[in-house]
Amino acid sequence: MIILPKSMTGYSKLDYYDTNYKITCELKTLNSKGLDIHISLPYYLSSKEVLIAKIVSNFISRGRVSVKLNVRFLKPININLDFAMAKSYYDNLEELRESLGIQKPIKLSDLLMFKELFRTDIEDEEIEKLWVTVEVVLKKTLEKLLEERKSEGEKLSADIKNMLVRLEEIVSKIEFYAKDLKNVIAQRIKENVQDILPENIELDMNQFETAVALIADRADIREEIVRLKSHLNRMKELLNSDGPIGTLFNFLTQEVHREFNTILSKSRMLELSDLAIEGKFTNSQLKEQIQNLE
Repeated sequence: MIILPKSMTGYSKLDYYDTNYKITCELKTLNSKGLDIHISLPYYLSSKEVLIAKIVSNFISRGRVSVKLNVRFLKPININLDFAMAKSYYDNLEELRESLGIQKPIKLSDLLMFKELFRTDIEDEEIEKLWVTVEVVLKKTLEKLLEERKSEGEKLSADIKNMLVRLEEIVSKIEFYAKDLKNVIAQRIKENVQDILPENIELDMNQFETAVALIADRADIREEIVRLKSHLNRMKELLNSDGPIGTLFNFLTQEVHREFNTILSKSRMLELSDLAIEGKFTNSQLKEQIQNLE
């Protein structure tokens, strides 16, 4: 079984009809450092908001999640009108009309704009019955969303694998040049000293060789290469693992960036400097891509 990472971006929408309701569930997810859930639903389902958040968290572990639930009743329901509030609105509108010198009288349509005047009278038993269906619709929409996120994750995974291959090629070339790095540095120092010092100056060759060896050792990048290989191997493992990987992947790109920086600071060869810069650039592209991974 091939396991692929999921993207944090996705969208799904599901409409459900039966003899009593039309239920619409709309889900949208975007990038986020953690799990950030925003829920919009009818007031009579407000008691289910915590439960909805828990259900979403069972499907999604990271990302900004927008949940919109809408219910339309297909059978008659009781509606209560708040007459006292309607009278207050009317009196205030009338006072406003007179103070502004508006000749046009207040109409019923003006009051109908205030939706809070109307409240649907739904029994708790009806709400629980409705919730059973809403929960099913929510879970089906979440399943649909996961498929979308997996599809996007497959595309991301292909791009990330290509970048990892390129990084491995860069590290392999760095390793090739690093084999002779100490000898190249030592030889370059000796040549520079011979060009700079006057002919009548004699060197203490033992001290000179010791100093040259010390400088060359400081330019040794074998440890950085070993760590780069380890980080890249771990990234490849993550791409084939189940569960959220974005946070750990992001940390590894920071470590890779650090190793390339160290190589660049130690480098005494143009070829190594060029490769380290290319590695940093490719790693920055990789970092941008993994921001979309869950």
